Amino acid sequence: MQITYIYHSGYLIESDGFSILIDFYKDSKRKDGTFWVKDYLLNKNETLYVLSSHSHGDHFNPEILTWKKQKEDIHYIFSKEILDSGSAKPEDACYLDKFCTFEDTNLKVQAFGSTDIGHSFLLYVEGKNVFHAGDLNNWHWNEEVSAEEALVYENNFLHELKLLVEQIKHFYVAMFPIDPRLGKDYMHGAQQFVSQIQTDYFLPMHFGDNFDKANAFALIAAQFGCKFLSLSHRGESFQL
Repeated sequence: MQITYIYHSGYLIESDGFSILIDFYKDSKRKDGTFWVKDYLLNKNETLYVLSSHSHGDHFNPEILTWKKQKEDIHYIFSKEILDSGSAKPEDACYLDKFCTFEDTNLKVQAFGSTDIGHSFLLYVEGKNVFHAGDLNNWHWNEEVSAEEALVYENNFLHELKLLVEQIKHFYVAMFPIDPRLGKDYMHGAQQFVSQIQTDYFLPMHFGDNFDKANAFALIAAQFGCKFLSLSHRGESFQL
């Protein structure tokens, strides 16, 4: 499979005969100056799955619903929160609540919890477990809130992590937030994640343009036998 960092939490996974686009927010350019989604992905002659973890504007761009006018073989798989928030209509997508599953001949998607709104996604692609966290993270904000409040946030994350660990012990690749806005302990949630679930490859997200901050997690990931895939620019691809 090939995985491409589009922007923010947006990733593209390309497999044999189909592609998966997760949490599209803004498009990014390819080396030839064309755009990854608008010019390349929407014109590929194969099945496209479009996933959105929740309705926040940096994870769900309503523009994606117009793509069905351009591409016939397109399937939308959304967190049920997007329907509940009124951001999309019942007929627009297949909606997953926590622990619910979508499955066809190409792909299986199961929704897990989040520590914000919406869900995270476990995907089964090419016989491998691929995880996209959405906004699941230890959003402790421990430099901005009281110690008691930060502990509540952390416990919420550890609870969701435990539910995940109960069902899955290993990820081939995981996409997870490394958000410098959290302050000096901004990598804490990611460290807890790779310490509890064996992860072969780790890709950061939710870091804006702070590539250096995101890539700093490489040393921590290595301590847990996890290969961190460092990013240098939008639209960067990895063949796994």
